[in-house]
Amino acid sequence: EMCIRDRVSTQSTGVSASTPMRPQLLLLLLSIACPTMAILNVTVVPWCDNSFRVIVSLAPSRSTGAMVNRALTDANCQPQPGSSVRVGQSLTHGNMMLSRPSDQTLSLATADGDKLMDAFISQFVESSTPGFMAANLTTTPTTSQHQRIFGLGQGNWTAEGGCAANTPQWVVPLTRNGQRLKLQQRKFHVTIPFAYSTAGYGLLWNMPGAGDISVQTDGGMHWTAEATESVLDFWVTTVQQGSEPTPKNAAQIYKAYADATGHAPLLLEDASIFWQSRNRYKSSLIALSVADKYRSLGLPVGVLVMDYKNQVHDGDFAPDASCYPSVRNLSDGVRAKLNATTVFSFWPEALSDSGEYSQLQENNCLINSDLGGRAIDPTTKHCRDFIWSQFLKPRYFDQGVTSYWLDETDGEGTGIGDGDHGYDTSYGPAAAWSNLWVNDWLALFADGVTSENKVPMLLTRGVWAGGQRHGVVLWSSDIESSFEELAAQVPLGVHASLSGIPWWTSDVGGYGCGFSEVNNSPYMRELIVRWYQFGLFCPVFRTHGCRKDPDPDPDVGTCHPAQHSCGPNEVWSYGNQTQVLLSNYIQTRLTRLKPYIQQLSVNVSATGVPTMRPLWWEFPDDSGAYDVNDQYMLGPDYLVAPVTIQGQKSKTVYFPPGKWEHFFTGDMVSGPGTKDIQTPLDNFPVYKRR
Repeated sequence: EMCIRDRVSTQSTGVSASTPMRPQLLLLLLSIACPTMAILNVTVVPWCDNSFRVIVSLAPSRSTGAMVNRALTDANCQPQPGSSVRVGQSLTHGNMMLSRPSDQTLSLATADGDKLMDAFISQFVESSTPGFMAANLTTTPTTSQHQRIFGLGQGNWTAEGGCAANTPQWVVPLTRNGQRLKLQQRKFHVTIPFAYSTAGYGLLWNMPGAGDISVQTDGGMHWTAEATESVLDFWVTTVQQGSEPTPKNAAQIYKAYADATGHAPLLLEDASIFWQSRNRYKSSLIALSVADKYRSLGLPVGVLVMDYKNQVHDGDFAPDASCYPSVRNLSDGVRAKLNATTVFSFWPEALSDSGEYSQLQENNCLINSDLGGRAIDPTTKHCRDFIWSQFLKPRYFDQGVTSYWLDETDGEGTGIGDGDHGYDTSYGPAAAWSNLWVNDWLALFADGVTSENKVPMLLTRGVWAGGQRHGVVLWSSDIESSFEELAAQVPLGVHASLSGIPWWTSDVGGYGCGFSEVNNSPYMRELIVRWYQFGLFCPVFRTHGCRKDPDPDPDVGTCHPAQHSCGPNEVWSYGNQTQVLLSNYIQTRLTRLKPYIQQLSVNVSATGVPTMRPLWWEFPDDSGAYDVNDQYMLGPDYLVAPVTIQGQKSKTVYFPPGKWEHFFTGDMVSGPGTKDIQTPLDNFPVYKRR
């Protein structure tokens, strides 16, 4: 008050003494009048080795939101007490040093003396969400060295919402420089706000609401929060002391990120081989007949999936008894025939005429109006425990179904458009908190499974930062069955893996949402082979789709589901010659790749490293490895260059330094450099590092 009275007159501001000042104007006056006085409070919490959680708030803050861990967890490292850092002060933890040269500026460097970035925090301004404020954080490189940014989730490869139908699909470059992404998740856009910089740091934007991230060409980043309770929350980490802050030591950044947000559990052994799925297996009888045929062919299937609409109404939390009379008999039958895991699909909603709608409503577990019912709110422990103990455990888990497909988890149907609004939950309005919904929905299932001493596995269409700790397999949603779509998929798995989500898959063959051809067409036969080749060398090898052919299975008895199953999608569905090729890839996944995937799972779970890796991860000193977007490394050994163009007879492949042996032919190639590789339909470029 003394500062304003002495240095700012009401005449100079045009504000009369009797006019109440809005908070934003008052802050502006304070910053002009008292440049040495802190308007922002900066609290720094050492959170895992060489890492800080930074909480910026108005001084004093009225928010309790910062008390929520959000994406972070204290399961792997005990956060130390937070310290308030004033202007002119600094704080060091391990090799991370933070200093505050001015009220709105933070400078981050290693204790070894390497500058990482400067961060400028905007003043909080009024949000369009009543009662909330908006703010942003801008990071700028502190050296002339060009920085590359990686991570930031899976998205921006097609238009938003609905089907990816008759809309352009494109390859999203792995280097994020020059790209802008929305932060609120919605269909086809699963943004995960973790960025890795080649300058030697990782940054998690620990803000779960709407906003965006713009990556500048020089590697600077501009993060925006559209609604916050006067708090900005982010976490930053760097390499260990004595290590260069360069891509050579990127694994240290990802280990710290996994420590801070949670390590992915081991991938189930069954999940490391082939998954069979199609739009719907309408009954236990149909599913078991498919299992019988795979067994008769001697083909190893690890997971058999019951897709959506297996309930009479979403919210029944029980499959249609006329079609699936015994979940136990189905799961036991699949285990006996294939030694495989059975998975059931769930949508996160309760239709008003569903069996459990009234119970969910009475327990305050329903939110946004959604598709004729209400979305389920898992953001309270009471609702999570209630749904698990009353519905999921007795009806599924205790019947042998311990892995689940969680569909529609990217916000589709929440208000206007496919996730435009988001989830209004117990945390507060969607604009500030929506992205926390998905991890709590995942936790509902995963924590229940874990409490029974089982390893969780959840196939999901959405996940936020930290969701890897719930045993997720992320897939890329309802995609077209086209070569253009296949090409767009190749870098998506790398993006996800560089965002801390190691287990990723696509619908092998495409879902058929929008463009698709019938199974016996030359186009579809070629596409399914090329997609199987890609799937063979994905972290999870899973086929799925709504094929254009007629439903092969008539209704039987009293089983008359409301939705048909589309055409068949089993290996025998595309003609004899194609079946031979697809069967070979299914066998190869078991005989040659299963041990490698299991070994990779152990490494990923322990250290947080990605499964699908950009070439530079293994070859950081090779400048030619940084701009390759249509190839990747599966773990440390396999160089994969999928064929994604119809009729492609050869492909130009970049080989990093070293010797490379063709996985199928044994031919040897030496790098670095490019080479044209022949790509007949039964072959494609995949090489083992020697």
